[in-house]
Amino acid sequence: MKEFQHSDDKTTKKYSKWVLLLLFVLIVIVGRSLISLSTKQISSSEEMRLVEAKRLELEARHENLTKKVVELNTNEGLEREIRSKFDVILPGEQVIMVVDKEVQAPIKEEPSVIKKLWNGVVGVFKKKP
Repeated sequence: MKEFQHSDDKTTKKYSKWVLLLLFVLIVIVGRSLISLSTKQISSSEEMRLVEAKRLELEARHENLTKKVVELNTNEGLEREIRSKFDVILPGEQVIMVVDKEVQAPIKEEPSVIKKLWNGVVGVFKKKP
């Protein structure tokens, strides 16, 4: 019994240093894994937010396009779309032009004496058809 009750202090201290070193290495490995995992989680949540925003945008676009298709299935909607894209009128319709202001005709300037003289000289040398 005495053999079991007596412990060697050197062996206990020796084993405890190795155990502490092993625990430290395990803590470092687990810590690095947790840091890596947290950065991946942050990245994933950012990607999820972007995907959710894109999904909401696409749902709104789908809703607008669905309304436009329903509107184009009616005669009035089809006519409105054709008139917005092309300049067309139905038989019996007329075009009315509304002018806001009175537009004055441009004032015709008289050429100067030198300009008239130059045009006369150049006109002599021009070929006549």
